[in-house]
Amino acid sequence: MMTDLIGAMLRQVVALGKANALPGPTGENGKQITPDQFYSKEREKTKLNWFCFEYALELEKSIRADRGLWSKLSRKGVDAAQVAGFCVDYSKHMKKEVLLQVSGRIPQVRIRYEPIENFFPTIGDALVDQLLTAAAKAWDSQLECCIVCPTRCISEKGQRSMMFDDPFYWE
Repeated sequence: MMTDLIGAMLRQVVALGKANALPGPTGENGKQITPDQFYSKEREKTKLNWFCFEYALELEKSIRADRGLWSKLSRKGVDAAQVAGFCVDYSKHMKKEVLLQVSGRIPQVRIRYEPIENFFPTIGDALVDQLLTAAAKAWDSQLECCIVCPTRCISEKGQRSMMFDDPFYWE
């Protein structure tokens, strides 16, 4: 009897997970955000581009972790592929912010709403605000990882990142 109860509970959990999943196309490794979205030439396999790849993954994780946000995006017709595309796009926007801050042109990196509105022009202010919060949480989480990471993606931003070539880091 206990086994039947546990089995039923597991089936409910699996069904709930499937119901909350946003389907969409994936890359070869089953992921929608892949390293090759951050370079088109070998010379673009830089540490800064690797940082942007990691931030895009962190942003997607932050959005997926917020079930309410995920559900609202789904109701607006936003699928998983569009979320992944947004995360890549927003990450590339943040690359510009990092370069401006490192060059001293701005005092600190800004988490901005304009790229969200440009990517999703019809989702409304409330969802833009929620995505902005997810972007800020992902940024903070990414920087927490940077504190202990020996790679130095920002200070050595132009150097080649060998992680692009090693599937261990992204599969």
